[in-house]
Amino acid sequence: MPQWITTLTQKIERLATKTAAVYWIASQYYRTVIEREIALANITESDRILWIGGGVCPLSAILIHQITGAKVTVIDNDPQCIPHAEQMVARLGLDEHIQVLCQDGLHLDLPLSEYSVIHFALQVSPMDCVFACVDEQAAAGTRMLIRRPKKQLGKLYSRWTASLSTYCQSVAHKARNMDSTLLYTKPERRHEEKNATPCPAGGTICPGTVAA
Repeated sequence: MPQWITTLTQKIERLATKTAAVYWIASQYYRTVIEREIALANITESDRILWIGGGVCPLSAILIHQITGAKVTVIDNDPQCIPHAEQMVARLGLDEHIQVLCQDGLHLDLPLSEYSVIHFALQVSPMDCVFACVDEQAAAGTRMLIRRPKKQLGKLYSRWTASLSTYCQSVAHKARNMDSTLLYTKPERRHEEKNATPCPAGGTICPGTVAA
């Protein structure tokens, strides 16, 4: 993913953390997306959510907690984002419900089996490798939400093993840069096809992953 996308996103997020009007506009932009993702994955207060790619202003993670009441752990691999995200959460009085950590999706030091929902932000990169590493450690039945960019913007974001989408439910969005969110539920058992794609960080992505 080009660095300018990350830089531009962070600039907008920083404005949202400092300006009430920008925060309000951004929250309205994402609220419908979040509501559709909640319905797609049937998220409730009893769920525990891991949000991968929170950024400077973890607005989506904040909204999902505010709407459902579920506790959320937000991670980002950019240490410069963490203080801003923590301040944003603290300012809203959500410290007890939303935890912010500096971690890399390729090398997670978290008990993934404790999370019932794992969300992948649009800017997560490399998406296919992060997904493979998370899928390898997550418990069976874990619901994973993966945001996908609009087709014309696909080359600007991290690549994705498209054939896996065959086994996912999805919900479409009207957001400018976001096409849809996929829902993948890790099956109790699965088999891996011969053409499984190796992940440079370890593990594999299997285009034919299905419930046995």
